[in-house]
Amino acid sequence: MSNKKITGHPDARQPKGNPLAWINLLLLSIIVLACNYIGCREYARFDLSEQESYSISERTINVLSSERIQNREKPIHIIFAFQRTATGYTRMYSLLEEYMRHSKGKVVVECFDPLREPNRAREISQIYGVEFDQNLCVVDARDNHMIPLKTFEDKDRSDRKHVRIRPGASFMKYEVLPDESKRIVALMMDEVLCSAITEAVEGDMRRMYVVEGKGGVSRDDQSLLENLGLITSSLNIQLSWVNLSEIEMLPENAEGLVIISPQTDFTEDEMRVVREFWEREGRHAVYIALDPTNTKLPMLYRFLREQGIRPNADRVLLRNRKRAYYNISAVMPKGLLCTKAFWNNTTQVDGQSMSLTLEHGDENMAAFRKLTIYPLLLSTAEYYGETSRDLEPTFDPKEDLEGPLCLQAAVTRGSNNDPNNLSTMIVTGNIDMLNRENARKEQTDYLRSLWAWMVHRPEYAGKSSNQDLTVKIDLNRHTRSAVEHITLIIMPLLALLMALGIWNTRRH
Repeated sequence: MSNKKITGHPDARQPKGNPLAWINLLLLSIIVLACNYIGCREYARFDLSEQESYSISERTINVLSSERIQNREKPIHIIFAFQRTATGYTRMYSLLEEYMRHSKGKVVVECFDPLREPNRAREISQIYGVEFDQNLCVVDARDNHMIPLKTFEDKDRSDRKHVRIRPGASFMKYEVLPDESKRIVALMMDEVLCSAITEAVEGDMRRMYVVEGKGGVSRDDQSLLENLGLITSSLNIQLSWVNLSEIEMLPENAEGLVIISPQTDFTEDEMRVVREFWEREGRHAVYIALDPTNTKLPMLYRFLREQGIRPNADRVLLRNRKRAYYNISAVMPKGLLCTKAFWNNTTQVDGQSMSLTLEHGDENMAAFRKLTIYPLLLSTAEYYGETSRDLEPTFDPKEDLEGPLCLQAAVTRGSNNDPNNLSTMIVTGNIDMLNRENARKEQTDYLRSLWAWMVHRPEYAGKSSNQDLTVKIDLNRHTRSAVEHITLIIMPLLALLMALGIWNTRRH
């Protein structure tokens, strides 16, 4: 065996440098630095939850981006005084971050726990005169939010009208259980906070008048105004009462007139007040909700026909049923740009409805008066307008109206190119949609968009964000029937068959 030592080439033991590796390392460093620089300059946030529960609505984004907010010299200060153990705290904190991001520095948020920071709680209490016996949110749109508010006894309350204080309970939506206890089913933070910001920025509320003395709504019975009041308050509009028989004309500060479910007809003098307001120069809004069970309103109906909307005094029913069926599948058609987010969407309209015919008796006169009509809610073709009051109605093509039928319509007087001199009117043949218990989410958003259009607030149009904490499934009549058959018949039958099979197996 040879003891000769074998050695290789001297250069074989020396590692050779690879210039390509150094180039890759340099490129990787450049990419990392570029990503960090872009991330600092252009911040992006994505909500990956299924229902986008941590995102504010498009309507709120439009409000924060509006000139009313962006043209401010001083930012709006929001003080979020909530305990960290409060329901939905993490979700609400994320929404507040979205407010700051989309406002581009025009909204500043301060979050603190009153129990953990008692010194800060005392400072806030001295400035705003509040007690922290519950969760609170303060929206301060004053130029200097550190100055204490003046007392209510002071005549000059210009600083107080730019401050809104919302209790924590208003951020929640509750459901009453059978044992009369309550549980939280949804967060209402986006709607409540957006409304508070609008009120604080503008200060004085705009005013609309609700007609009383006609049997539809009154100071003692405001059930039909609850949901409508939430919509108008979110637009910083205050509803006040007016009796048309006691005035000669509506006040100059009136931006709108609301007529809800009138039971008695209007007199000549009362209609003169309505006509004067509708034809007044400037931008004015009229909202009329008709009760389908009361069709004896000749003066009011004549006024509507002059504008191109003719109530048909019928009942919108589903065909081929032995009993009257009032739940209507309706479509939100294309038309007004303010409702673009809802075009061709479907909804379920509860309660009895009256159809509306859109036509001008004199097209030349309508063109001279610059009247334009739009359908807002249409039933599907399987519904028809029943003109009789039979308990077992049947479709008669000679007497009844064939679908699809218009359930809600709008009319404008003036030119769309001049929004400051455009009067708007909405007429609906259903009053059950105004009940807060019957109002569906898409219908409330749709109605709010229409009201934003009437009062010239286009930034408030659009759908609201999903704020439900519980899952709620809306089923149509076919799906409900299928679920009932499955749960009441098929599932018990399967359980019985399985029990018989097991019993038969053990018996043998």
